[in-house]
Amino acid sequence: MDNRFDQDSYSDSSVSQPKWAEEVGLQTVDSDGLLRSVTVYIGPPSTALITLLDDGSLTEISGSDYLDCLIQARRQLERDGRLLCCQGARPDVHPSGQLRQFTNGRQAYVHFLDAGGEAPETVDIFDPAPPEDVVSLDDQRAAIIRAWNTRHPGNQIWPINQSRIVKAHRS
Repeated sequence: MDNRFDQDSYSDSSVSQPKWAEEVGLQTVDSDGLLRSVTVYIGPPSTALITLLDDGSLTEISGSDYLDCLIQARRQLERDGRLLCCQGARPDVHPSGQLRQFTNGRQAYVHFLDAGGEAPETVDIFDPAPPEDVVSLDDQRAAIIRAWNTRHPGNQIWPINQSRIVKAHRS
């Protein structure tokens, strides 16, 4: 599904000028299980730029790294009630800071609670994933926090309740 191509060969002039390093075909799934195709154009490794082609609409997304771009694309799709079916949307996938820095956010670890001391598997966040394996950004964050708290009971992270913070500052 990874097709490397030169931007000049793409006929749609509304796609930005950078030469896209890759074109990845993915699917989205909604709450009714309806699948729809989307295409992600990924900029070269020196950039943090993707373009999401969804139902003929192009959205250019730039960020601090590829993971940041993916999060923005997922957030946009989630506002429409859809989940992006990619490895980066699985509840057990998250990069370490070091891996994120070294791969410009392109690779992430698959975290298992009982890995038995083995190094975790890494995946490309833009690789396809089955619809039943993906979750929303909020659910993914909650799963990562649960996994951390299970592995590190003496150094737990608690989800932040934004409304409680706002109320505390108003008091």
